[in-house]
Amino acid sequence: MQRMRPRCLRALLRMLALGLALLCAPAFALDVAVVVSQREGPYKAFADAFMRAAASLGHRVLDAGSPAEGLDEVALARADLVVASGEAAAEAALARHVRPTLVTLIARSRFEALRKAHPQAPLSAWLLDQPLERQLRLLRAVVPERSRVGLLLSGDDGAEAALHAEAARFGLTLASHQVRSEKELIAALGEVLSASQVLLALPDPLLSTPTAARAILLTSYRYQKPIIAFSRAYVTAGALAAVFVTPEQVADDVIDWLRTQGPTRVTLPPPRAPVSFEIAVNRQVARALGISVPDDSELLRLTAGGGRP
Repeated sequence: MQRMRPRCLRALLRMLALGLALLCAPAFALDVAVVVSQREGPYKAFADAFMRAAASLGHRVLDAGSPAEGLDEVALARADLVVASGEAAAEAALARHVRPTLVTLIARSRFEALRKAHPQAPLSAWLLDQPLERQLRLLRAVVPERSRVGLLLSGDDGAEAALHAEAARFGLTLASHQVRSEKELIAALGEVLSASQVLLALPDPLLSTPTAARAILLTSYRYQKPIIAFSRAYVTAGALAAVFVTPEQVADDVIDWLRTQGPTRVTLPPPRAPVSFEIAVNRQVARALGISVPDDSELLRLTAGGGRP
């Protein structure tokens, strides 16, 4: 019996080691393929942050390439989830394999066009568009005495009524105008700026082009009307303030969602607005327009809902 004890002990230790290995094994083991629109800028920043965090959760995360360098067909074919950083990445991935696809760093209007082009694809998105309520809270915090808000649109006419209703909830009146082409921009902008005290810029596909944005900035400054925008770049170029989300914040939001998913399959959420956000203020523009803007911490508090609408 004495000779059996070491053998039994070794067998018991092996069983314990196996049990510990199983206990310590990752609870999630999804195959996640990441496709980037470009190997630079915000698309790369999102992908780098997301891949690091997703791998730490125990998922098998593969860099599946980009449209310029080609895509990894094997990674896409076996993926439980494709995460596309940008519209071009999503288009390239969906053209090859129809897998559950989550698109990031995309405006709502562009995502709707993508979904229309791929109606059968399991598809969702983490959108760039901030909730309108958040933008209006920032507007109220930055220029509380201004209640007439100019707005240019080029999209669905049906959305305009909802925008007016949301503005009214904040005690604001919208002077909105539909723009069908860039040729109409200057005339429409003059009409809207004449009827308003501040311009609200939304991430509209027609009005967000570099040419349109430049015209909006220059004309608004000539009218001495501040702009509340949707990106840090817009503020750097001359808008008064903006609320926006960074690529790293989008990655954090997507990871929080991924933690809720099961070990073998994902259930895509509905398209979502950013959970996280930052603000930027061009204080040189504020001084030039004679506007006194609260400090950043106060603006963050008010934009997050720390005050009444």
